[in-house]
Amino acid sequence: MPLSNAERVAYLMTKEYVSLGHEVLVITSNEKLKNGEVKKISFNNIQIYQIGSSYNRYLRPYLSLYNPWVIKAIKIIMKNKHFDFAHIHNIHTHISYSVISLLKKIGVKQIMTAHDYMSIDYGKFTQGINPTDFSENPKINPKISLFKTFLTHKRTLINPFRNLMIRYFLNKLEQIITVSKAQEFILNSNGIKNTLTINNGISKFNDSVDPIKIIEFKDKYNISSDEKVLLWAGRLSKEKGADQVEEVLLRLVDKNYKVKLLLAGGDIFNNQKLEDSIISPGWLNEDQMRVVFDIADLVLVPSIYPDPFPTVVLEAMQSGTPVISTCFGGASEAVSNNVTGIVINPFNIDIFFKCVEGIITNKKLQSSMSKESKKKFNKFFSIDSCIEKYLDLIK
Repeated sequence: MPLSNAERVAYLMTKEYVSLGHEVLVITSNEKLKNGEVKKISFNNIQIYQIGSSYNRYLRPYLSLYNPWVIKAIKIIMKNKHFDFAHIHNIHTHISYSVISLLKKIGVKQIMTAHDYMSIDYGKFTQGINPTDFSENPKINPKISLFKTFLTHKRTLINPFRNLMIRYFLNKLEQIITVSKAQEFILNSNGIKNTLTINNGISKFNDSVDPIKIIEFKDKYNISSDEKVLLWAGRLSKEKGADQVEEVLLRLVDKNYKVKLLLAGGDIFNNQKLEDSIISPGWLNEDQMRVVFDIADLVLVPSIYPDPFPTVVLEAMQSGTPVISTCFGGASEAVSNNVTGIVINPFNIDIFFKCVEGIITNKKLQSSMSKESKKKFNKFFSIDSCIEKYLDLIK
């Protein structure tokens, strides 16, 4: 199963800490183990403790605050061990926010990287977006409404005191790291104040892609030399802008452009008119993703919610592939508008289409954006520069 954006960033950070000579112990959850059961494994010289935790999802608004099986197990794991600091990632499902109080009690300094909006919402933060605003810089309402939360998550058991309790725990942290200024603004607007933005980073490629692999992939999926390839990397969901991409692709097909949309995520549009214009190879591993980023002429990241900081943008930049990025969230903080890609309001389909058309028909622009993308990635978004900022903070 592919790693989520947050899991991948946490894994890369852990690897970097170890490579710098730090001793790292990872505590995570495993739904396949019995509640409270502990399994110790070693992976790439990293000690990992997996704690069993599985429960009905309706209980998450309560067990995400205090999970008795997990907290008890963590107390046992940490007994007679010394830690200089704890780097907390996603704890809102199984580990639970009570771990912050536990670590505080035994004197461990803590920072937390907020990879999403789960500290203020029950899923993706969509309620502050106005889909009828087609302007270039649409305003969003950053404040969480309990009433709108109830309407959005009808199948979730809402805990009216959840956000207050989370803020209580988060106030015990030395620092909360947000991965973009857009995310920081939304969290700040909802009472989470002790924040600092450090953008995500990813590992630099060690070598170039084997040209033979590119030829093999193109042959396998019948990609001709005169076809343009648009890449969608990830789950095909409404929040990620799937409806908008489908509409843009339909317009390209209607205008007889030789174009294919490569869906690197296992999903597909249920539209017969697009059958010949879709490539869906399923989930791809890291090496395969390197190949498709090199094949792609353009990467589409048109989320209709403020996605904190999607690493797909960084992967595209490192590969030298231009990005059409949503104006919502952190993606637009990585993309230099009209330099490494184009920032759009994804609800404005006319502009979205024109931007795609403008890039795929202009080789000179593609080449320029490719060079600038690689340059910006190497300067700002490698994992080592990201970790350097974290270590400076910890000192």
